[in-house]
Amino acid sequence: MDTPAIGRPRTPYRRRLLGRRLPVLLGAALVLALLGPFGTFADLTLTQRLAYWVGLIGLGGLAFEFLTLAASRLLRERPEAWRALLAGVTLAVAAPMTLAVALLEKSLRGKDMLHPPGLAELFVYVLLVTLLVSAIPVWLELRDRGLLAAPTATAPLPDQAPPPPSEPAFLARLPARLGRDLLALEMEDHYVRAHTAEGSDLILMRLRDAIAELAGLDGMQVHRSHWVAAAAVSVVERKPDGKLVLVLRNGLRVPVSRSHASAVREAGWTEKTGP
Repeated sequence: MDTPAIGRPRTPYRRRLLGRRLPVLLGAALVLALLGPFGTFADLTLTQRLAYWVGLIGLGGLAFEFLTLAASRLLRERPEAWRALLAGVTLAVAAPMTLAVALLEKSLRGKDMLHPPGLAELFVYVLLVTLLVSAIPVWLELRDRGLLAAPTATAPLPDQAPPPPSEPAFLARLPARLGRDLLALEMEDHYVRAHTAEGSDLILMRLRDAIAELAGLDGMQVHRSHWVAAAAVSVVERKPDGKLVLVLRNGLRVPVSRSHASAVREAGWTEKTGP
């Protein structure tokens, strides 16, 4: 599909949250409740352990989510700083969670850890659990934003010109009269209508196959029947019902489905608002 800039997510936020992060957090809470680490197995019943771990993991996950969202804008502007941002978010979550666990331990099991040595020991345990629980969601998020597979730039030799960038395979399917300035793709039955700055034409293929051949071109699928190039968007309008409509350079109006609206907003396209 489309290839967004490094640091921008490829998957809509809701799908990342509900399909990736929440299942992992719930699974981690269930495993911890069954294993009962840090003495919770001996001191608490299964029901109490479920409440204990689901509550703590949920609270920590919520704090992690809010801080990650706050840092996401900086991540888009400075993707190379993702390691420092991740470390800062992790420590910022572990610190208040340490206090929350200390208060819970004192009220639930009578363990007083509200003193510097106790809080320091507890901070290590909380940080360890935070790292273990967040490892898979963080890895999936970094991969989705293209940060783990970011290519390293190598300087060409003084007498060697850099190779020209490869053209997306789909552009070779366009008739010569349409040029190569692709604006959008639109599904029509078993065909794809390709819109360029010079006009449009039908090409016999599936939309998802056409999008797959556009790897390397900045753009995204905004509707089950539409793909749009980032450079083609002139104005983004908001309808009375809240739905978005993309107005392209050639005047074409493209609807944005609700499932793709968050990706359009995260890509910064909505900053091109119309009257």
